[in-house]
Amino acid sequence: MRIEDNQTYSRSEFVAAYPKLSTKLVDKTLATLSENENLLIFPSVFLDVDDLDHDSKIIETVNDSLKFQNVIGFIGYGDEQLEIHSRFSPGENNYFLHYMLQRVLNINIVDLDSTLSLREQLYQLSIYLFPRYLDAAMRKGIFRQYRRFEYNNANIKGNIDIARHIKLNTPFTGKVAYSTREFTQDNELMQLVRHTIEFIRLSTKNGRRILNSSELTKQNVSAVTIATPSYNRGNRRKVIIANKNTPVRHAYYTEYLALQKLCLMILTHRRHSFGENRKNIYGILFDVAWLWEEYLNTLLKDNFIHPRNKQSKEGISLFADRIRTVYPDFYNQDSGAVIDAKYKKLEYTAKGINREDLYQIISYSYILKSKKAGVVYPSTSETEYKKVGTLSGYGADIFKQSIHIPQQVDSYKEFDLLIKKSEYKFKKEIESFSHGEIEKH
Repeated sequence: MRIEDNQTYSRSEFVAAYPKLSTKLVDKTLATLSENENLLIFPSVFLDVDDLDHDSKIIETVNDSLKFQNVIGFIGYGDEQLEIHSRFSPGENNYFLHYMLQRVLNINIVDLDSTLSLREQLYQLSIYLFPRYLDAAMRKGIFRQYRRFEYNNANIKGNIDIARHIKLNTPFTGKVAYSTREFTQDNELMQLVRHTIEFIRLSTKNGRRILNSSELTKQNVSAVTIATPSYNRGNRRKVIIANKNTPVRHAYYTEYLALQKLCLMILTHRRHSFGENRKNIYGILFDVAWLWEEYLNTLLKDNFIHPRNKQSKEGISLFADRIRTVYPDFYNQDSGAVIDAKYKKLEYTAKGINREDLYQIISYSYILKSKKAGVVYPSTSETEYKKVGTLSGYGADIFKQSIHIPQQVDSYKEFDLLIKKSEYKFKKEIESFSHGEIEKH
């Protein structure tokens, strides 16, 4: 049973195919699922993430059917394994997901093996995501925690270990065996990160390039190396077990919890076949609605402002006294043009924009005195601009604009070439009506 995002399936068929997973996933929010220690949801780790709806669901009940939402990835429970494919990726290639991640995260992933299953491709992607997770966690500084160290020297500064002392220092040689509890950087979590770095460096194709993907990542890799002088390749299994048993709990270190999950996923992949036979839910999921919006930002950033709700940056005032601020996805400060990013299936709908989305962009267009406001969505059809209608009264044009996502391609190189043509056509369209509005003011 092949599952794709934003598609509807028979509830009875899905429950029959996935009896265990259906009880864990149907009508459960991302916030609820993210609490599971073996499930990684991208991009919830990052401090600067906006418009990530934790109340959204992976699967929602609609009468006797189940509708899959804006999430793709792999998720398992016991012996059941569910792959949620992108609706824009026929077969197993997943070029669209790879391309958006490459643009948004500024990483080079053109060498991913598209012949692998979605599950294996996501494992490969998890390695490419490591620098971003590392950088996000390290913004909080090196993680410190208490750890017990054992010593055998003359500088006594802790509890004497009599049994170990007798074993090591008989006859007496001037040394004493003792242990101390120290608040240190060289702890189990930072050791896990160090083991992951060394695994990527030595065992992964293009590993060194991944770890040198930016100057910040290089600095953070170096900082982790310096912070873990007791690193020993032979201790990897011990470090993995310790981190499985003691996940990061402190709310301040949320980013380190996500990094810990990712490191465990990378290091245990071959031994556990990406989570096979575990007692809890496991896997990796991508919020493609967020990814789509951030991808559009890479195309629109020269002409449009992309407000950041979480940082309260570059919003617009709903009232003249600035009591309340709202945050459109994109707007042009000169022309007032408003764009709402939608990862919805809009190409075959007659009206094109649902009521809630329509009311939202109308309110934004009124505040900005815009003459054009609309939605931009991915489509299997051509890249084109469609006017939905002209508003009564103020007179703004409401539109929907598609971006064609190539389908029948033989390679990632061909996909890359064709989607760049779609992007060029899209940008010319947006620039033309944006500049046109400027002339009208």
